[in-house]
Amino acid sequence: MSTEPTDRKPLSETMIQTEREADQTTEWKPGDPIGYIRSEIPAFAMPPYTGERYEALVPDTLDIQERAGLAVNVLTEAVDPQADYEMYFSVAMNRNPALMCHNGSSICQAKFMESLPLMRMVSGSELNPEVDQIWMEAALRNLGPDGMYYYPLGGRPWALQGPWLEAAGGTKDRIMGKDQVIVPMSSGRILSAMMNYARRGDAALWRKEAERLVDGLVDLAVDRGSYAFFYPSNLFAVKGPTDDLGLSLHPGWAAAACFVALGLARVHRETGYEPAGTLAGKLLNYIMHELHYIEPDGSFGPAEQGYWHFHMHTYCLLAILEYALGTGDEEMLGLARRGFEHGRASGDALLGYFPENSGPNCGLQTTELCEVADMIALGLELSAAGAGDYWDDVDRWIRNIFAEGQMTPAKTVLLQRHASSLPVTAVDYNARMPGGALPSGYQTTDRVIERNIGGFAGWTQPNDWGIPGIMHCCTGNGTRTLYHIWEHILTYADGNLRVNLLLNRASPWVDVDSHIPYTGQVDVKIKKELDLAIRIPQWVEPGETRCRVSGAERALRFEGRYAQVGAVQSGDVVTLSFPIAERTETVWHPQDFQKQGQKYTVLVKGNTVVAIDPPGPTCPFFQRGHYRDNSTRWRKIERFVSNERP
Repeated sequence: MSTEPTDRKPLSETMIQTEREADQTTEWKPGDPIGYIRSEIPAFAMPPYTGERYEALVPDTLDIQERAGLAVNVLTEAVDPQADYEMYFSVAMNRNPALMCHNGSSICQAKFMESLPLMRMVSGSELNPEVDQIWMEAALRNLGPDGMYYYPLGGRPWALQGPWLEAAGGTKDRIMGKDQVIVPMSSGRILSAMMNYARRGDAALWRKEAERLVDGLVDLAVDRGSYAFFYPSNLFAVKGPTDDLGLSLHPGWAAAACFVALGLARVHRETGYEPAGTLAGKLLNYIMHELHYIEPDGSFGPAEQGYWHFHMHTYCLLAILEYALGTGDEEMLGLARRGFEHGRASGDALLGYFPENSGPNCGLQTTELCEVADMIALGLELSAAGAGDYWDDVDRWIRNIFAEGQMTPAKTVLLQRHASSLPVTAVDYNARMPGGALPSGYQTTDRVIERNIGGFAGWTQPNDWGIPGIMHCCTGNGTRTLYHIWEHILTYADGNLRVNLLLNRASPWVDVDSHIPYTGQVDVKIKKELDLAIRIPQWVEPGETRCRVSGAERALRFEGRYAQVGAVQSGDVVTLSFPIAERTETVWHPQDFQKQGQKYTVLVKGNTVVAIDPPGPTCPFFQRGHYRDNSTRWRKIERFVSNERP
């Protein structure tokens, strides 16, 4: 296999350059019909999201249900109603007015489609209910008679605007002028979306369509026995004669097979469809053994490349982990754990700040929230599987960079103020944002910042949201991880409930009210008779922990970090309390290995950063002085407990 020259530009730089070069101007106007490959699709039901709703007075602390509700806003608002609600991928907040636009990166639409039903189930949000139906109709219309997932170019002239042609391994001449292209990269997330909707209704339909897509991918893949790949790339694949071009692409693009592998592994894990598991394994063998993208010790490769795109590697690890959990492959499970630990050592494990690119050929890096989201998801799934104890790692990362990296209404005020302070600009905007100069129909300035509330930042610094704004790949990954967090806050099986993360959470069995970081206290309101265990944070000694059940003291025993409360009854309120204190720590910007600059002083209370110095210049992080009061603030909310189960 050929190796990559060490002077190759990072993927992000290549993307910017090719975005500028690719400007496909066609006769097109907003609202033109999209040329889907499939005109007739089976009818399907989109049942409402039902559940119990009730008012509750809760501590004013991090609430994943609330964050999921914000996510529904961005998933259904940062889209184009005149293009079947396709996402506007790029959001520029470094111009006045703020702008968002379509481009070829809207290939990430599949990420939104996967996340939306999960965010509705967590939050109960009924905002823009028509979007779900239209998106899944589009998914079926993109699934050709041969089972391939196609990307329509007709009615979507921005479809090739971006880095994809240059990274597509010589398919440019074969793509230009066509009405449809095959996009394996989107197929994995579409498979996951189908699995999510199969849980909600019409399970037979969605499983049948998912199996058709799996069969199409099997037919499309170049199978070399122990491994497989898509020719000439995972971005735009073609049928027909093949050569070894698939082994000579930039490893970062070639490793995009992981997007397909994860979806295949998910189908196999949930349905047992063997062709999905077989192809997933072969694609992962290609990534590991042919590309050497994940080395046996878990480090990121290829070693000679000199820099690594963090998100692509962690997504490979997520695919490896999903495959391992579905097949019981202990070797793959161990590799996922080693890769996670390598990733943890490559960033800042206090803040949860992981660089967009890492390695000796990289300077200081901003972080995409993609990286943070992936690391949290990996830590949660590994911990839940018993492959490690990373609960405190993910708790820190959730509370800090992840929570700060999601756009909240408070951040909206600061970002709007920043955009309004700039001179009024024309269509062109900073080249750091993908897109360059685009025809006006590809973009909008309508309520851009408000429509993106709930989105995840694309270029944060340790102390600031960062400008220019959002790449919605980060929103797709961040919202999916919101679900992973919500799912793993607690686990229930056979009358036993374990609280793993001390975050607010409603459920059919208990409601968790977390006072952290105001005070070291968590209240668990019992709804059903069960046996309860609560994990205490790493800064707490077991002997410092006090438990009361409906006001009466109860002695605790411990199994590892879990306080065994024991049998509780409906109506009981269990209060676990322990000390929580502030400490000051020094954080160096990841990649500043000589520690000569980019130093930050952070004030930490428990696992939560409550202040950072120096503060950010535009939309500063960690403005959390109220958490230092040692007195819980309260607020009234509507809680939602879905009738559907994860």
